[in-house]
Amino acid sequence: MPQYSTPFVPRPRALPPAGPSRRGLLRAAFGAAALAPLAACSVPGARVHVPTGQAEIARAVSGFWAGRKRSGKLDFVNYTQYIDVDPADQSRHPTLAAFTRESGIEVTYSELIDDSASWFGKIQPEFASGQGIGYDLMVVGGDSYLTKYIQLGYLAPLDHSRLPHFARYGGAAFKNSSFDPGNVYTVPWQSGMTGIGYDPAQVGRKITSWQDLLDPRLRGRVGMWNDAVQMGNVALLAVGVDPETSTPADWRKAAAWLRRQRDAGMVRSYSTATYQSSLQRGDLAASLVYSGDVFQANQSGSKLEFVIPDEGGLLWTDNLCIPSTAAHPVDALTYMDYAYRPEVAARISETVQFVCPVPDAQRIVARDAAAATGRRRSVLDALSTSPLVFPTTSDEAKLRHLRVLDEEEEKQWNALFEPIYQA
Repeated sequence: MPQYSTPFVPRPRALPPAGPSRRGLLRAAFGAAALAPLAACSVPGARVHVPTGQAEIARAVSGFWAGRKRSGKLDFVNYTQYIDVDPADQSRHPTLAAFTRESGIEVTYSELIDDSASWFGKIQPEFASGQGIGYDLMVVGGDSYLTKYIQLGYLAPLDHSRLPHFARYGGAAFKNSSFDPGNVYTVPWQSGMTGIGYDPAQVGRKITSWQDLLDPRLRGRVGMWNDAVQMGNVALLAVGVDPETSTPADWRKAAAWLRRQRDAGMVRSYSTATYQSSLQRGDLAASLVYSGDVFQANQSGSKLEFVIPDEGGLLWTDNLCIPSTAAHPVDALTYMDYAYRPEVAARISETVQFVCPVPDAQRIVARDAAAATGRRRSVLDALSTSPLVFPTTSDEAKLRHLRVLDEEEEKQWNALFEPIYQA
């Protein structure tokens, strides 16, 4: 097991970030802003045949990995503030240092990804020309851009015989997603849930359903988002439809539900950027929220509740994947498996505080909390017991994945949902 010479201390929230964090970027541009460039223009490059069926996938895996060996180097690119840090040196990441000590693989770690659209635009020309993009491992959201990477042949099929820790410790909710059935190309890096956040003192009762966001007693105090992807998917849940298997007829039904909510004057604002602060100030009584934002708000003294409604909530993931042009793919695959060790996943979660895809990491965080004192102990106690970071089995059963859209479907989807918050 890797040893960590630097004890974890929660990163002081007062420190200015080196760049926009993944949490902030999710609030600012998870859905509609990321989809618009893809839907608006054709993407250069010819689609390739995507292997299907176990035999065909096995041949693709064998063909890619045959003869490849570890090189001792790894170039890893990620979002800002999306891995563990040494509080004394923000550029140092203890789990990466431990990985190098154990494996001998030197890691060059970069935080250059801002959002799906701009990152795809930056590296797509290199992919299209057959050149390497300079990275062996990257984090990609489970959105339409990930589908595009797969369709264009830009990702390496994963050799799961070299991912025993993912097989053993990866949570069932984080495997076999609709955007990558069988985890052929990806394994989750971090995850999160979309549900309802509310202030019990303002609402005066428990919220349990998406229909509660139509309650006349909350008129003018509900927050929704200027995000066609998330809004459309939660509205599908509200009308009793699983987003993954939804049809255009279902989308129209969901759009009608959102228009009903808007026309009844329920919504104070449609904003992904300001809902957290509005909830904390009391301007909103209830809002569509990311689970991690409620956890962090409560660490700052708020007393908000997060609920996965009875009709279901959304589970989204950011994913580790290996570019098909990677110079050091075996090293990348080695790190992928390393990240699924519970003690490694725990260290990352203690800093990032997103939903952890390794349920067994919870016991490690609890152990660290028991050994800690002061502020660190209270933070880790809260983390280890929070269903916002380690969802319960009953919560996981209510989570659904986002609808995967092709380019033509995106146009229909956006035409239905964007006017609701743009009006």
